Amino acid sequence: MGQKSLVFASREPAMRTYAASCIDIACKPLVINQSWLYDRHLNTALMKERLVEVLNEYPTLSGRISDNSIICNNAGVFWEENQQPGTSVKELSKITLPEKRFQAEFDNKAAIAGAFPLLSIKVSHLKDGTILNVKCSHFCADGGTFYRMMENWSSLARDEGFVIKPVYDDTAVSKALAATNVYGELASHDMKGTGGMLEKEGMYRIRPSVMFPMMWQKLLRIDRRLSLPVFVPYSRIAAVKDASERSVGRNAALSAIAVEILKRPMGWSGKNINVVHTADHRGRIDFIDMDYAGNASFTLRPTTVNADLPAGQMASLIEEDMKRMLEPECESRYFAFYYTMLEKKMPYLPFDINSMWCAHPVTFIINNCLKFNIYGMDFGEGAPVFAWPLDFSDPVRFWPAPPQEDGVYIYFTGAFAK
Repeated sequence: MGQKSLVFASREPAMRTYAASCIDIACKPLVINQSWLYDRHLNTALMKERLVEVLNEYPTLSGRISDNSIICNNAGVFWEENQQPGTSVKELSKITLPEKRFQAEFDNKAAIAGAFPLLSIKVSHLKDGTILNVKCSHFCADGGTFYRMMENWSSLARDEGFVIKPVYDDTAVSKALAATNVYGELASHDMKGTGGMLEKEGMYRIRPSVMFPMMWQKLLRIDRRLSLPVFVPYSRIAAVKDASERSVGRNAALSAIAVEILKRPMGWSGKNINVVHTADHRGRIDFIDMDYAGNASFTLRPTTVNADLPAGQMASLIEEDMKRMLEPECESRYFAFYYTMLEKKMPYLPFDINSMWCAHPVTFIINNCLKFNIYGMDFGEGAPVFAWPLDFSDPVRFWPAPPQEDGVYIYFTGAFAK
């Protein structure tokens, strides 16, 4: 049996209520679920002590949800430790996610109702190592906020202080929107008028017909299938960059490699494929600070490439399109449209979801986690030897391989996992 308790901040938070943005609200049904494997035993007494300091700076994590706000009442976060002396590090599968006995308890329905903590941690002591599992409500943190919080926690455990202190400002999004001319125009329209503007902007209406394949795949748990990690060495990424007609980043090169990998099993020869990336508004949109602690990630419009193109040419097209979409004026305008879709609960998306959930999908979303310092979570006894991928159902995700492997992993889910 595990030992369960609550951990509290050591001081009352200055911020009493955090009003969620529509981006936060859209993420309310989701839970970030991350597991790390260590080949040694962690000092959990020190970890709990340093967690108190972390909660002092992250008041929403130890608060409770109330409708579309978080009451920062320091009600505590969930902590559990259990002993698994019959299990050794080498016996654990790195192909499938850790089983339930290693997972922290998290009741998201209760959390949304304000009756369960928004952060839940479980430490499993193995024969010769440790599994650390951390679950966090996506309502109060996206990947940027979550992994920065983990970096701060591990840095404090090493007596190195905070890496980055979070900036809480629940007026940031509204101020950013007010700075765009198009948001006021969108807000002045009724639903029909707003829909017309969204369609003219190139947004895709969600057709009711998509609900059947979505429910069917969820019923059969197809959407939860996870492929084996496909290892891509840095040398392969460099080769695609070298073959490109322009300077391209790692994201564009890996996107082209992902299309190459999927081309044969998905039957994509001769077809146009829609690649959808996610991006982060932090530090690029006025009023949204680089260290902003709310949800700031968003989905870009798709980039369309022909699956038969050479990887270098594909990467060039993807890079050019992403840079165009993230130019300040373009991003600011898109931000207003994206937020309006969420705020008015409009049945639109920046990409055609119908072509992603059909029997022969040609659209996929990439969740790029390579920018996060996932293998930097050293609590004083050394870095993790393995980090399992998040269990979101994004069709394609870029994930760090252990540093000694000199490359990255690509995971595929759902219909793409075959």
